[in-house]
Amino acid sequence: MEPISLLKVLSSETNLQILSLLRSGSFHPRELARLLHRSESDVSRRLKKLEKLGLVEGRWVRLGDRNVRVYSLKVDEVKIDFLPEKVQVDIGEKEDYTVPITAGEVPEVKFFVGRGEEIEILRSSKGKLVVVYGIAGIGKTSLLAKAFPEAFWYTLDGSESMEYLAWQLGLYLNSLGYTALLEYLRSGGKGEREIFELILDGLEETESVVIIDDLHKCQDDAVKRLLTYLAGKLRNGTVAVASRIKPMLGIEGVVYINLGGLKPREAYELAKNVRGEVSVEEFARIYRITRGHPLAIILLLESPELSEEVVRENFFEFLFMEIYQSLSADERRMLSILSLFEGPLEYDAIKTLYGKKNAFPVLHSLLRKGLVERRGRNYFVHDMLRGFLKEAESVNSKEYYLTYADYLLEKNNPHDFLKAFEYTLKAGAYYKIKDLVLLRLKKFKHVVGDFPKTYRRILIQVSDNPYAKAELGIIYFTTGFFQKARDILMEVEYEVEGIFRAEVVGILADVLISMEEFEKAEEYLEKLQRLAEELDDPDVWLWYYMEKTKYEYYQERPEKALESAFKELEISRRQANLPENEALVLLHIGDIYLEMEMPEKAVRYYKESLEVSRVYGMLSLEHLAYMELSKCHYILGNYEKAISYGTRAVEYFTRIRNYRRTVDTLAYRCVSWIALDDAERAEKDAREMIKIAHGTGYPLGWAGYIFLGTSKILRGQDGSEYLKKGREHLKEYPWLYDAVMEELGKVFDTSLLEETTTAPQAN
Repeated sequence: MEPISLLKVLSSETNLQILSLLRSGSFHPRELARLLHRSESDVSRRLKKLEKLGLVEGRWVRLGDRNVRVYSLKVDEVKIDFLPEKVQVDIGEKEDYTVPITAGEVPEVKFFVGRGEEIEILRSSKGKLVVVYGIAGIGKTSLLAKAFPEAFWYTLDGSESMEYLAWQLGLYLNSLGYTALLEYLRSGGKGEREIFELILDGLEETESVVIIDDLHKCQDDAVKRLLTYLAGKLRNGTVAVASRIKPMLGIEGVVYINLGGLKPREAYELAKNVRGEVSVEEFARIYRITRGHPLAIILLLESPELSEEVVRENFFEFLFMEIYQSLSADERRMLSILSLFEGPLEYDAIKTLYGKKNAFPVLHSLLRKGLVERRGRNYFVHDMLRGFLKEAESVNSKEYYLTYADYLLEKNNPHDFLKAFEYTLKAGAYYKIKDLVLLRLKKFKHVVGDFPKTYRRILIQVSDNPYAKAELGIIYFTTGFFQKARDILMEVEYEVEGIFRAEVVGILADVLISMEEFEKAEEYLEKLQRLAEELDDPDVWLWYYMEKTKYEYYQERPEKALESAFKELEISRRQANLPENEALVLLHIGDIYLEMEMPEKAVRYYKESLEVSRVYGMLSLEHLAYMELSKCHYILGNYEKAISYGTRAVEYFTRIRNYRRTVDTLAYRCVSWIALDDAERAEKDAREMIKIAHGTGYPLGWAGYIFLGTSKILRGQDGSEYLKKGREHLKEYPWLYDAVMEELGKVFDTSLLEETTTAPQAN
């Protein structure tokens, strides 16, 4: 083991995130890449390096007729001994090993004095939401960084979204042992209430401290709704917010701190820390000008000799006259570049934008003078200076925005793709929209589903562009607004071309099937088939067969649906880079066989889907397969197997708050317990169904009362009260009541229930 190589690898936050995720199980590089919003090639390269160092273990898994490589954590501890004659590295196992990782880095505090009262309030605020607000540069960020040096830190810059924040919190909480939030997001979960509940549970269980900085820049109201939700509900976790203006987040459980200037004694201590020696007379003049404003004090002390005549009523006019003019041309240029960007930039981005070899010394000089600040590995110009710098020297913002967009695209991950799209539009380079949409279609398919609000906010700026408008229609489709999606997509159908038109036509077919406009849907299927023949693109052929399978299934032609589904499967397997498609198609084939009353064949394809999902770490599809296998084995009368598969699905869907799937699986497991005469376990499942029904109103949950009554009768007790409640709750769903009684009749003599259960009539 080479110590330098090991330390270099472990100094990377991304590598630590990979190790943290592998702690919870085996992963395929594709799934790790999606979780970390990085390219699969980058993750694969890192895994190979980690494997070479002995930290992870890769193994080949046979999947059908191909081999797939998955990785797992090989060690639980790395120990480095600094001996007199050498540095010795030992890799071993230790049961309580955890990976020290934070998704957001706490900013470095260079100069900090005073604020004792505020720090005491913050550190005693466990179980509360704390809001620190005040004017720019007053020290909000420094105060929170000083009070909570080990917190999860998230800075808003106006381009953020609740979805991305949730992913980052999921990664952070996962590193602390709380996995439910990340599992919910990995499953495709997007319910706002469920995400809020999981974040709250994670903060409470791990007793974490979360900092949300620059809330005043937030454009996603869901972030503010999250904070309002957490206020008053926190008991063990802590959330602290910094904002330039006071946000109204409630009263109960919220502490507001209005941060003002430093007291004279504190300000004098800061001045001495910055310069070393400051006379009382000079400090008096400085305090009179700055009123104890920390950033203003630092800037003033870094400026040339101060004289009362030079200082203007406008402090920034003084900065222009005295500080800016004293900078070198390179320093001015770098400041002007940084002032173009609202959020912090990493050093590699600054180096790319600056374009000269002396980037580091210039940046360091500006950092020392207090004109640039550092947050973790990122650098930024304070908001207090940005407007002034934009006026001081004009730069070609379009050129720098496009350079930055190209830099972001090279990072090859969905989050940076969205930022690149935004900066391309800021540059006014609308001619690039088509190319960016093609990139989304080919490389970042999950952007539409994972970040719909962020992507929509970017696209809405250029909604008159047909390619951007088509993307908006696709977002409306994925978020369930079918009619709006249909109207937009029909409007742009002939304004886009090639594969773009094929995608529009395919989604229109899907929308029309979902809206049960089958005649029109068939027309669009024919259009899509012609486009597939014309373009001969495997993606388009896949879209065609996906929609055809759905169409035939809805038209109750299972044989034709099955024929189309096998065509889907053939294409999906040729496209080895889309395992989620393969797993989904296998599930659909199982569904069709089940519809054809061939559960034995359905089991085979559900198991294949399960195998693909497990190898690629697709938890949602894996547990959907468990749910379907539970149903199949129930139908086949294999009740022990039905319970075994169902238990895995119930535990997962409960953990990620997918209550509908939980109830669907509980229903089959509960009836299986009844079939095995296990009244105690059947009663437990029935009560859980009832509990979910009361919380969500999901109709099948009310069947829990019928199952509860049945379990009472199994025990020789009176279950009539529960049977009546079940009948009453299901009176608006007579078809569901009939289906429940039919299934129950397969395993239990329902004549024993006849005295208390008469089929409900619809109102």
